[in-house]
Amino acid sequence: MKPPHNVETLVVLQPIGVDTDSDDRQGLLVMANGLLVGVLVRLDTPGHEQLRGWFLEAGFGRLAGLRAPTFDTPEAAARWLRQRLKR
Repeated sequence: MKPPHNVETLVVLQPIGVDTDSDDRQGLLVMANGLLVGVLVRLDTPGHEQLRGWFLEAGFGRLAGLRAPTFDTPEAAARWLRQRLKR
């Protein structure tokens, strides 16, 4: 059941380590209204000089296959993801 359109989606970010096969291991589980919808990974190793910040490593459900920008902060990522989950 979808929440009513006038209710904001509750997005919770939970720290977790992610095996990315690189030195980028700091991650956040993204949960929306109690469901896992994505995994963010912090890009901060020397190979990412142009792309520092938080990257949507994996999206599930409505976020599956979504092309997302790199975010400066987890809060910026949460705002952007919340907007996508409204649709």
